[in-house]
Amino acid sequence: MERTLTFLEVPENTPDPALLAFFKQNFGFLPNVFRAQTLRPAMLESEVKVIEAILTKPGALSRRQKEAILMVVSAANLNVYCVTVHSQMLQMLGVSAEQSDQIAVNHQLAELPESDKALLDFALRLAKNPSAFAAEDLEVLRRHRFTDEQILEAVLMIGLTEFLNTVQMGVGAVPDFEPRKIFSLEEMNPSRDSGRPMIEVPLAEDSLPVDEDTEIIRRVQSGDTEAFEVLVRRHTRRMYRSLLAILGNTGEAEDALQEAFLKAFQHINDFEGRSKFSSWALRIAINTGIQHLRGRKATDSLEDEDPDFKPRNIQAWQDDPEESYSKEEMRKLVEKEIMRLPAKYRIVLMLRDIEELSTTEAANVLGLGVPALKARVLRGRFMLRESLAPYFTKQTGTRTNA
Repeated sequence: MERTLTFLEVPENTPDPALLAFFKQNFGFLPNVFRAQTLRPAMLESEVKVIEAILTKPGALSRRQKEAILMVVSAANLNVYCVTVHSQMLQMLGVSAEQSDQIAVNHQLAELPESDKALLDFALRLAKNPSAFAAEDLEVLRRHRFTDEQILEAVLMIGLTEFLNTVQMGVGAVPDFEPRKIFSLEEMNPSRDSGRPMIEVPLAEDSLPVDEDTEIIRRVQSGDTEAFEVLVRRHTRRMYRSLLAILGNTGEAEDALQEAFLKAFQHINDFEGRSKFSSWALRIAINTGIQHLRGRKATDSLEDEDPDFKPRNIQAWQDDPEESYSKEEMRKLVEKEIMRLPAKYRIVLMLRDIEELSTTEAANVLGLGVPALKARVLRGRFMLRESLAPYFTKQTGTRTNA
């Protein structure tokens, strides 16, 4: 049986010869993402004209520069399909497979001119957080001698990449060939433990006009290292509880906490105030916890699904379970049961229900999309409800004994 190429039914008729010629000349084949769009040939024809004008025709930027922009933005969006296709494009332009992979994973470590690295930094900043983008971001490229025509072409290329990523995910086009590499959230997270600078990814709901840590951070960045202790005292509780939720072990959580604060101190000069310090530091803590988790022989994964879980105890709880327990007892009980959940659900419930982060803030801290975060929270709450059910179900009108 032939595999399905997309979510959509691909027509059996042969596409327009002119379109086929364009893709054969510029891609070497007709990629599945465009094959799916032959359902609407007129729209595909218009799309091809845009791709030709922005990407394939000679312009202010070189084709290599434009393909590299497409690579880094697609990798940041975890779009393996577009990374795979355009890795091939870079190889057709004389870039090795290893070099194209490095551009996608961390272009700062690739063998590129400093000007091209600045161009790709620019692309990531605009693609990841357009609402925080400002005229000052253009000055960085101007200092690297990019003209305004080249900057405009870069902006158009970034927009085209976002469009192509969205279309590919929407039509469900499968890779045309086996990808050399699958890009994980950990690899693409800029706060991972590597030589890469810690770049802040601002949060959609992280826009308080004043961050209470701002003055302390200025003092630390100016050389007052003792002021960092204030930040440690302010943020230890949330970071420790999040690490405990990931690792499920107090000793290991304490070790990871010290390591996370050390990383935050070492990279404090990279912090530019585009997000709250608390969120930036929490990202570092979570990444540190994940690294510890993945270093175990028997890993409690943050990615694996739990296909066998189905709620079994569906009896109604009492109208007000807290009538059975004091608030303090209730809190201890809930936290105890949360700690028994798989790590991926422990951490989302700890951030959302215990630390009371917003959905968007928790999603950004964990490097998840909002829908994925909501799905984990819902599943985690079902699992938590299941474990708490014996305490609060109506069985003789009173609480059952644990």
